[in-house]
Amino acid sequence: MPDLIDENGAFTEDFRSSLPDLLGDDLYNDPETKLQPTKELDNVKTLSDMARRVVNGSRVISKHGEELKKATEGMVKIPGEGSTPEEIVAYRKSIGVPETADGYELTVPDGQGYDIIAKEVKAAAHEAGIPPSKLSTVWDKVVTNLKAQTEALEKKGTELLAADKQALKDIMKDKYDALISDTDKVSAYFNVKEDVSAGTKADPIGDDFMHLMDTLGVKDVPVVRRFLGAIAPLVLEGKTGPGGGGPKPTEPAGGFSYEYDKHGKPI
Repeated sequence: MPDLIDENGAFTEDFRSSLPDLLGDDLYNDPETKLQPTKELDNVKTLSDMARRVVNGSRVISKHGEELKKATEGMVKIPGEGSTPEEIVAYRKSIGVPETADGYELTVPDGQGYDIIAKEVKAAAHEAGIPPSKLSTVWDKVVTNLKAQTEALEKKGTELLAADKQALKDIMKDKYDALISDTDKVSAYFNVKEDVSAGTKADPIGDDFMHLMDTLGVKDVPVVRRFLGAIAPLVLEGKTGPGGGGPKPTEPAGGFSYEYDKHGKPI
């Protein structure tokens, strides 16, 4: 066997020429080109150089290992396919997902059904495992847009109602005030509340009718006003009432300022 180290501890030419056999192709050749000889040992001239390189390399690897261990300490594995329920629970907890959907805290405006929307959003977020901070950001943007759209619709509705009212005024002219007065009386007649001392009894049909108008907010819509005006003579003269009964009117009969067509309807 050729001498690989001389009497001074330096590597001989025989050592250099025997590297392909000592290391094998995978280590001897360049890892990228797989053709050129590796340059890792170009500066290794003696056995002492080799020993220093081995020791230094081990220390670097050990140091990096400790740094990596500290850097990853406490980290939770991101769930993937095949993750266990325990791993999923640990991950959700680590990013702040509450145990239940009610654990999310959202700023919920009053009205417009935002509380119902918030409940559904929380349930969906909890199922998807969305962190509270991200949900709050999305929620705030959604609510801002919804409020803007709702306000725009309300403004448009108010403008349309005002235009319809003005159109009705233009059609009825000096009869408009009488229409409003009589339809208010009809509304009050339908809206009778039970009063034992006064001998009045609430009519369920009348209550339902007024509840519907209040819920829909349509009492002042011109078409509803005209409908109430059409039945005002019958209602206030006592010829009809909610459910065919109910209290008798207190207003004197015949005090209506309408003109009637041949069918007896107000013009």
